[in-house]
Amino acid sequence: MPMILLVIAIGAFTPPIAPSCRALPSRAPSPRAGEAAALTPSVIARIDAACEEARGQAVRPLGLRQLLEAAVATEEEEAAAAASRDAEYAAEAERQSTLYECYASLSAQGELRGFGAVSRSPIAERTLSLDAQLRLTGLPVTAFAPGGGGGGTLIAGAATAALLGTLSTQLQLDFRLLGGALGALLLADNALAGGVGIEVVTRTLVPSLQRTVTQHEAGHFLLAYLLGCPIEACLLDPLAAARDSRVPGAAGTVFFDPQLSSAMRAGTLGRSLVDKYSVIVMAGIAAEAEMNGCAEGGRADEEALLRLLGSLDGGRSWDLGSAKNQARWAASSALLILREQRAAFDAL
Repeated sequence: MPMILLVIAIGAFTPPIAPSCRALPSRAPSPRAGEAAALTPSVIARIDAACEEARGQAVRPLGLRQLLEAAVATEEEEAAAAASRDAEYAAEAERQSTLYECYASLSAQGELRGFGAVSRSPIAERTLSLDAQLRLTGLPVTAFAPGGGGGGTLIAGAATAALLGTLSTQLQLDFRLLGGALGALLLADNALAGGVGIEVVTRTLVPSLQRTVTQHEAGHFLLAYLLGCPIEACLLDPLAAARDSRVPGAAGTVFFDPQLSSAMRAGTLGRSLVDKYSVIVMAGIAAEAEMNGCAEGGRADEEALLRLLGSLDGGRSWDLGSAKNQARWAASSALLILREQRAAFDAL
């Protein structure tokens, strides 16, 4: 499904916001039960155009050639490259601002009724123990541990081993030869394609993994939308994700927070912005925990959050214990919000 249709689906199916997460008065009013938003072609075209512009002209990470050129560049060339990079970031910031204004305008018109509708976490306490997490969510800490399930990977590995055994028997080849060839292919896939090949094979052998990936990205998508962060893309296909430089893995949801970007550039990152980012980042794990009782993916999400927190104030504000508490609080908050918005999550 094209990304634009996913955005519209949320706007059309978001139910009334529960009392524990108050709607922002500056946003669109909450819908009445059963009410559907009238989404005209012009509304779809406006978001589509803004997203396509952001996608087509996003700042790309430096490739190997650019890195080698930078290593031998003169001071004048370095200054010119830095100026060019700054201009690209400024242009990207302007494009993102346009996309945000598009979302906000449609929200004010009642077209995207849930955008920015959640303003705070349902969890009042800031320090969340393991017992408190269990009491609030009904799920143990192991349910929120990325990779805790491991079922898809184990099944795919077992199926691959069985296939190798069958091939070695049928073709009368040495099992070690086939295993070595497979290992070489896996290394090449990881080095040249970022593991896309094995991801495609795994999802083919384990169809339920595709559903898990969809649930994970739906969690990111819905929480970003509800917390007022425009979504630029949601990629579920590993081949499409590999072609998009904004997505580091085999699937991903691309969103941005203009306030967070401005605050980080100014060095004045407030707690509320950290909380918002944390909840969105941990929402994929929360979605898997809620739907399946464990989280297959999300390790990179948790690590990204811990890295960000550890980088603030040179690590003085967030030690490892407080950072892990923030991740626990964010995952639990995301899960409770997803439960309140279950109809929207299921539709997405």
